[in-house]
Amino acid sequence: MAAPTASAAIYYKAEEFDPTKRMMGRQVASEAFLRAVARYDPSSELHVYAARPEETQVFARVIAAMNDSGAPAAQARQARWVRHGDIAGLAKAGCLYRPDPVLHDEAWLRRFGDPRAYSLTGVTHTISSAGAQKALAQYLTAPYEAWDAVICTSEAVRRAVAHLLAENADYLAERLGMAAPPAARLRLPVIPLGVHTDQFDTTTSAMRAARERRRHALGIAPDDVVALFVGRLAFHAKANPYPMYVALEAAAKRCGRKVHLVQAGWFGTPHIESAFKDGAAKLCPSVTCHFLDGRDASVRAEVWAMGDLFTSLVDNVQETFGLAPVEAMAAGLPVVAADWDGYRETVRDGVDGFLIATTQTPPGFGEAMAQRHLAGVDSYDMYIAGAALNAAVDIGAAADAYAALIDNADLRRRMTLAGRRRAHDTFEWRRIYAMYRELWGELAAIRAAAPSPASRAAGRSVNPLHPDPFRMFGHYPTYTYGARSRVRAADSRDAAAWAATLEHPLLRAGETVMPRQEEIAAVRAALALAADGMSVAELLERAAAPGRRDALVRGLAWFLKAGLIAIDDRIAVPDRPPPLE
Repeated sequence: MAAPTASAAIYYKAEEFDPTKRMMGRQVASEAFLRAVARYDPSSELHVYAARPEETQVFARVIAAMNDSGAPAAQARQARWVRHGDIAGLAKAGCLYRPDPVLHDEAWLRRFGDPRAYSLTGVTHTISSAGAQKALAQYLTAPYEAWDAVICTSEAVRRAVAHLLAENADYLAERLGMAAPPAARLRLPVIPLGVHTDQFDTTTSAMRAARERRRHALGIAPDDVVALFVGRLAFHAKANPYPMYVALEAAAKRCGRKVHLVQAGWFGTPHIESAFKDGAAKLCPSVTCHFLDGRDASVRAEVWAMGDLFTSLVDNVQETFGLAPVEAMAAGLPVVAADWDGYRETVRDGVDGFLIATTQTPPGFGEAMAQRHLAGVDSYDMYIAGAALNAAVDIGAAADAYAALIDNADLRRRMTLAGRRRAHDTFEWRRIYAMYRELWGELAAIRAAAPSPASRAAGRSVNPLHPDPFRMFGHYPTYTYGARSRVRAADSRDAAAWAATLEHPLLRAGETVMPRQEEIAAVRAALALAADGMSVAELLERAAAPGRRDALVRGLAWFLKAGLIAIDDRIAVPDRPPPLE
């Protein structure tokens, strides 16, 4: 039997999916995910979880522009807005997908309804920041369920998340003096990021022409060898170019070939730009270095055609998967990559390219770094830069790998074919998105089979981290009121006067949490017919619409504040503290 499949409501905020606004790995990956939705989701309607309806309209335009499948159902597909906090809308969708691993607020929100109503899913990107790690730690304590999942893009990142959870479980056990769960209730499946291989096909006539045009513009002869790096140009937060420069210099001298290094990306500051360019001039003078702006869409599209090999000697704990080597394989470029994090799960050493050994400071010697960052002494950039300086890439092995590829065109061709097959067979988004839909289907099946949740004890708030304010601050007032308290009109003001009073800027309230206009009119009419007033319970019976009793109970204090009603037989709040002496 085929595995069940399903779709999900997609959390959408334009800047999270647009690499032109912020060219980070997560934006590039999220944009590719949207393209997969546009191409491969069979649904005629897509739910969009957004703060405003305008964002849903932007989503619809983006999806329509990305949809080149030609399928009739996709052409007629509609985008339906699900407002933030709309539990009923998410229940209809059955699942929420966020392009990050931070789901605890959504988990707490779901408790205001039936926790079985829908699943929560996210995906890991950078997990080295203190904020991300605090969010991951809540996998043990927030109300996640077995039908929730955070997709780990590599086994490397899954192991890092598991380590953090185990350490937090140990802390909870020590702190509370009781056994704590050693792992999260939600699932942590490993599904890699994908590529749209057709976007990296360098065999087309257009890409062959781009290769010739762009290489000619930079003075690169047909027989010259080009090593290519694509990604953020940040020695502190991505990959320190020092080992790449030194190893390429050694390989170029050894081979006697004209070697170029093209780095396509962007610099965060003039200081970083100077460090990269000065470093290239001093460390690899035999290699001609070029820098291209990777924020330019035409550069991002055509730069893959320029290269003969791709390299990324990444050394940063911010990396979790590493999409660029997979894109390089799709483009037919042999890869020389650091044996680091998810890189070792994508590049097969000796098949698609070469993995270069790395060495890191042993565990137990980074506590001072973590403490300084947490205290605010070191910024996050300083923290990850320090960690990167504690990771060394084997320069000699990198030089050997570069030399092998520079000297041996047949080796480059063999690795080109192997890499293209791997990108298509393992990382093509058609396959990866099918895995997402299978996961969503499995979660739906688990949710459908789950027993009813235990009833919450009376007097407890849904979310103890942000409780009912009238519970938490219930001891503040002199009085409250209950079902037997009696309500009467304070005077004979007509409906227009009630409406005008409540429209005053000092008293205006939203209809989401307060009574609507027709409910206000119903309360006034009911009280107008009862000279002696009526109990709160009777008034609710007469004036509250189905599902609106809570709003009307809140409205009574509002009406009292406005002087429109009086409430008798109020309940004195007990345990008033004595005045300070």
